Amino acid sequence: MSDSNAFEFEHLPQIDQLAKSLGGIAECMRLGFVYENEQGVIALSSAGLGFLVYVRARDITSVAEAFAAGYQAAAEEILESVGGAG
Repeated sequence: MSDSNAFEFEHLPQIDQLAKSLGGIAECMRLGFVYENEQGVIALSSAGLGFLVYVRARDITSVAEAFAAGYQAAAEEILESVGGAG
């Protein structure tokens, strides 16, 4: 596309970044990070956006680091909800 104000749905930077880091669109779909909508357009899911924001943006490179970051975030959320309830 030549118009700089239009989206090229086949090449959204976020989807390209996911596909590049995870080994392709098929793997992204398998993980639920992208999906194909009713019009046949591949779109970024909430899980995909979360991966980009909380894993890729923090330069987490291993599965163990990703697990630890997710576990820590969940533990902090639980502590906040328990603390706010009392």
